[in-house]
Amino acid sequence: MPPSDDRAVGPGALSADSFAIRFEHVSKVYRIGRQRHFTTAFANLAGRLVGKGSPRPRHWALEDVSFELARGDSLGMVGANGAGKTTILKLLSRVTWPTEGRVLVAGNVISLIELGAGFHPELTGRENIFLHGAILGVSRARIARRLDEIVDFAGIEKFVDTPVKWYSSGMYARLGFSVAAFSEPDVLLVDEVLAVGDTAFQRRAVDKMREFVRAGKTVVLVSHDLGNVRGLCRRVLWLEQGRIKAFGDTDDIVAAYLDDVNLRAANEQTARDRTETRGGSGDARFSMVVLLDAAGRPAELFKPGEPLRIRAEYRAHRALERPVFRFAIVSPRHGVTVWSVDSRADDVPPTVDGLGLIECTFAAPALRPGHYSVALSILGPDRIALYDAFPSAGDFVVSAGAGVDEDDDRAGLIQVAGEIRHQRR
Repeated sequence: MPPSDDRAVGPGALSADSFAIRFEHVSKVYRIGRQRHFTTAFANLAGRLVGKGSPRPRHWALEDVSFELARGDSLGMVGANGAGKTTILKLLSRVTWPTEGRVLVAGNVISLIELGAGFHPELTGRENIFLHGAILGVSRARIARRLDEIVDFAGIEKFVDTPVKWYSSGMYARLGFSVAAFSEPDVLLVDEVLAVGDTAFQRRAVDKMREFVRAGKTVVLVSHDLGNVRGLCRRVLWLEQGRIKAFGDTDDIVAAYLDDVNLRAANEQTARDRTETRGGSGDARFSMVVLLDAAGRPAELFKPGEPLRIRAEYRAHRALERPVFRFAIVSPRHGVTVWSVDSRADDVPPTVDGLGLIECTFAAPALRPGHYSVALSILGPDRIALYDAFPSAGDFVVSAGAGVDEDDDRAGLIQVAGEIRHQRR
């Protein structure tokens, strides 16, 4: 039996004029697995009653989550799959109930978790608009007033009286979004629905949600597209394994989240590279590589333009005359070398043998935010003979920083100052 309705503002909470969403020490637990036979379920229940049963394992989808969102604010939720984002949406839309704590919501909620859920394939688009509106709790009179706008926004004028079983997936998605968007909710919940439909529809959907925010409505968006999160949301909730990792202004939280994602990718890449076979003849081998920051401390995370020093130990197994040490910065995501630098003749002794140490410093690398690797090589003086090839000697991350869109591939991998002037002709 679900708990009593807790939508009303409780003691000590914000006033109804400013309150939209409030989570008070909310936890949600699911039992893993299911009983396939009645006899098995009955036996386990009887056993637990006498202290001999084996309860099914539990999974805490959320654990002690507390946050608050004001009316007219917009919230983005980020985190890995399984972090608890969709569980929060389900709690807000009353699809499920908290195991512990309270969830308070002011106003009516419409959820866009699955576009077109509830459509009947044999009914026409027009009939499904009224049906879907009823499922969302919207009166027939209100839907009738907005019918032309719904049909126009969905772009199905020619097919509104055709059964939806003949609709394409894009038409289905557009119609589902349009019905929900024109149902005038106080709180709109959106879960990755912008990943469906064509580009024009996605742009219209984003513009519509911006209209909601400007009109003082509350929008909660779950999306792996950080560009949409940055463009739509004023606040971001970062979840990790059912707990709040961070909550605050969008630019700050998204930048920290990107840095964390990139650092994890860098560590995974380094672990994979340890198992790879090294290239080259083996006459010399790098034995240890450390990345250092401006203060000379080992580091994996660098600010844009911060000096990067690479310190590498090597062992030459025989005397090598005039070897060339190559240091390269590589983008694993794009599979390209951003730039490389070779040692000059006066940088190293004429002959090396045994253990040695060499360093390379990039004083102000103009790298855009993202994940990078250091690739090292030891070559002969002709730069053809290859003694050692260390394709990923170390991984590091250039911090995203507030307001920087790391996912914009069109911006390239390096950033340099430029001046643009325009003249009217």
